[in-house]
Amino acid sequence: MALDGRLYASGGFNAGCLTSVERYDPAANTWEAAAPMTTARCNFTMAVLDGKLYALGGYSGVYLSSVERYEPALDAWEAVAPMTVRRIAFGVAVLDGKLYAVGGCDDGFNFLSSVERYDPVTNAWEAVAPMAEARAEHAVAVLDGKMYAVGGYNNDGRLNLVERYDLATSAWEAVVPMATARRASVAVLI
Repeated sequence: MALDGRLYASGGFNAGCLTSVERYDPAANTWEAAAPMTTARCNFTMAVLDGKLYALGGYSGVYLSSVERYEPALDAWEAVAPMTVRRIAFGVAVLDGKLYAVGGCDDGFNFLSSVERYDPVTNAWEAVAPMAEARAEHAVAVLDGKMYAVGGYNNDGRLNLVERYDLATSAWEAVVPMATARRASVAVLI
């Protein structure tokens, strides 16, 4: 994840889920330790919102709903309101100043179509319209003010399906599917 001109490598797995965080300074071509997260996490998501880094959900011996926020100026993490659902392998995006947690799997390893939105001003999560297709290991990105859920997998296998969320209508709609079904992919806006 990139923040303030640096790359952050956070959590993950190395003989167990990690709390450690390292940041890379491309100008100096060096890595340095940053404050560790408060919770060890693997198979989680991260996002940048308002100059702060958020770590959401994942796994740490149990599935997590917890969320923590990193303030780079203080080199410190703090807990914020947890998601309403424990999630792994889900997508996250920032749209209109809010975080969206999209799909994934819950602690019963059920594929999720549910979507919830975090407002940093109120420090609260709320449910928004679910996707039509439950999915995990999918890419989520925002383009022209709309959020896209791309590919992934569920009980039907790998998906080529793509859905788009329109904030103005608070609804998801199907768009043309990809030619190739894929999971564990990345969608990037350039």
